[in-house]
Amino acid sequence: MVVFLVLLVIAWTLQGVSSFWQAKRFYARIQQMRTFGRSAVGVAGSIYRTRAYAVLAVDDQNRIVRAEKLTGFTIFAQLQPVDSLVGLALSDLLSGPVEGLSPKLYSAFQMAAEALVKEPDTADTPEAEVQEDTGAPQPEVEHAGGGAAPDEKREEVIAQGREQEAS
Repeated sequence: MVVFLVLLVIAWTLQGVSSFWQAKRFYARIQQMRTFGRSAVGVAGSIYRTRAYAVLAVDDQNRIVRAEKLTGFTIFAQLQPVDSLVGLALSDLLSGPVEGLSPKLYSAFQMAAEALVKEPDTADTPEAEVQEDTGAPQPEVEHAGGGAAPDEKREEVIAQGREQEAS
């Protein structure tokens, strides 16, 4: 009984390490895909059946630049290119099933395409217009007519900094 439990723990540990290794390779490949443009990952399937993972990278005109799939039963499965989708517009992919893709794989690519369509394109937005709510209190802006002049404040800050350095 003890031998069985030891073997079970060893097998479980090996499976966990192997899964970690596969996930690490998967996410490294996704990082590479991001260099081609905006990217998203879709998944289809259930916990009881095999899953299909799909990764899409698109350009500024929402045309697919790279498409890759991950399907398989073992930890040795890797992302494989799907050349039939390259050059296709996201709207064409979302309009209906694509020839040569299984329903499960099409569903995964559809999920990735929907994520890319919903994603706001922040590349054209100037940084000054993008405001991030960090939850921290924002500094108050002084209105004209109150407080010291900007040059006087700057000199005070410099003087305080020098005093702190000296001590």
